[in-house]
Amino acid sequence: MDNILKSYKEFLDIEYETLMLLRNKISVRRLFLHTAYDANKVLLFKNPKGFSFCTHWDIYYNNNECRVLLGAIVRKSSSKDLILSMSHCVCITEGRDLPTGILRKFHFDYVTEDEQKERTEPRFHLQYGGELPQEMEGRGITNEQILSLLPEVRQPRIFFWPMTIGLLMNMIFYEFPTGDSDHILKESYWQNLVRQNERKILKPFYDRCASLAGRDNAIFFDKVYVH
Repeated sequence: MDNILKSYKEFLDIEYETLMLLRNKISVRRLFLHTAYDANKVLLFKNPKGFSFCTHWDIYYNNNECRVLLGAIVRKSSSKDLILSMSHCVCITEGRDLPTGILRKFHFDYVTEDEQKERTEPRFHLQYGGELPQEMEGRGITNEQILSLLPEVRQPRIFFWPMTIGLLMNMIFYEFPTGDSDHILKESYWQNLVRQNERKILKPFYDRCASLAGRDNAIFFDKVYVH
């Protein structure tokens, strides 16, 4: 399952294009002001070694006030145009500025060659729980709330597609619809952005999956796990 994310620069361009849309589109700024502001902070101080991004928007879930926190962190290899580490995270809190609890927390990781240790896990995976990412610190979540999710329990790591900010936001818009997110989903500029992410990330991924499945009498999971 290698060679899906070949270039750090190419992947960074995809993420920056999403951040520029979040910052520049008037309709996004009007509906998601915090997100436009958070995107602008990343774009103003572009770091060639990588970036971290965190934003939030408020939703009602089961008639309760909740907040969606979305974060991403991408780091470049020091010697090559490759991704050193990458993770996208979603945390849904009960309550907003001072959350009373965490309803859900999960993240999408990419295990690179430099990160391989004495463990077996999918190259691209979804993991529930885990530690609080650095980019989400200072957002009202307490250490006790994180510990309640048992962050030391790291399995299962579930094979999943590579994630981007655009794909993750689109998923959250579908899962937790609001009037504002429904408006964004109908906009042609948003649909074009998602299609571009799908073409550059999802299509190569699923093409690769199709080429590995059933080949050489091998087990598919042997090909997608890092040993």
